[in-house]
Amino acid sequence: MNKNFFQSERAVSEVIGYSLVFGIVVIAIGLIYVAGVPALQSSKDTTQFKSVEQGFLILRTDLLKVALDQSPVRTTKLGTAEGGSLSSDPSACKLSLKVFESGTECFNDTIELGNIEFASRIGSVSCENGAVLTKYSSGSIMTSKPRMFNSTDQGNILFSLVKINDSFSSVGGGVARITISNPRFNESIFSTPEVYRNGTLKIKVDSEYADAWERFLEDEFDAAFDNPADGTTG
Repeated sequence: MNKNFFQSERAVSEVIGYSLVFGIVVIAIGLIYVAGVPALQSSKDTTQFKSVEQGFLILRTDLLKVALDQSPVRTTKLGTAEGGSLSSDPSACKLSLKVFESGTECFNDTIELGNIEFASRIGSVSCENGAVLTKYSSGSIMTSKPRMFNSTDQGNILFSLVKINDSFSSVGGGVARITISNPRFNESIFSTPEVYRNGTLKIKVDSEYADAWERFLEDEFDAAFDNPADGTTG
């Protein structure tokens, strides 16, 4: 008996076609996870960090109201981002002042001002002496200035010093409630010296945000710095 057999590659082609389509879909999904998800997470982290930064500007306002006796107590709600930490450190920022008259040192004092700081993968933002500072891997910037003024027409310098006394720390996202109070109104932080005429003032800030402080002092007081060590304004 003679039988004729027919050869066809249609079924093979369809299987190969489905395999190629499935492979393309898998590759596309893989690319989305490899490139898209990290980009979305980075965008989310940046947005949350900016929100925290705005919250610190509100915190600064409340802090100054209490420090300047405009309010006995203030409570600030501060939203924090996922994966970050919020803390305060009474010894984090130090301010040193020296006064020289005719080359002789007449006054020398240092105070630990402390800070309130939020740190995350994006960077960190801190409130130090009424200033809000933000630090990235490339350096730090001052987004809101402290109450430190140079009255060039009268030759006077005005400092409003804000000292953080308590310490705390928390990790994770959510809303933090920070209560600010001043139990010691009108306390003199420095032993105020008499008025010095034609004297020289040396200011030094020891801070993780020293480069931002240095630029502020240069702009506000026309200051010059002598090769400061890391973490200080010199």
